[in-house]
Amino acid sequence: MEWNEENFLKKYKGTEQFVNGTGREYYLLFLELLKNEELLSHIKFANDVLGEPPLKTFISYERDYLKKDVFNSVMTTTQKRGIGACFGYLYTFIYGGYESESCWFNDGKTKIKTASKFKKK
Repeated sequence: MEWNEENFLKKYKGTEQFVNGTGREYYLLFLELLKNEELLSHIKFANDVLGEPPLKTFISYERDYLKKDVFNSVMTTTQKRGIGACFGYLYTFIYGGYESESCWFNDGKTKIKTASKFKKK
């Protein structure tokens, strides 16, 4: 899987602060996810078959399964939009053939209210 940071930054204007500033820890965590083919396949299954937003599955895995603290606090708007943009780029430009659909998420700890799930075109 090929992540192209330069292309990501061009496609998702305004993500520079997420990639290089206050969202960096979330960005690095996402890049680690891209190396985990098994986890990615589970996240993709949850999206494709169960209709669960990939971000929701990712947060549940990191917080509830691995017991990491990274998603246990309120995220800034930049961080929320940035991590959402990462999944948008993954499904739209790397997997291809998907379109996003916003759905209610409402995570009390991060204060993320909505997340995208992706449907095949």
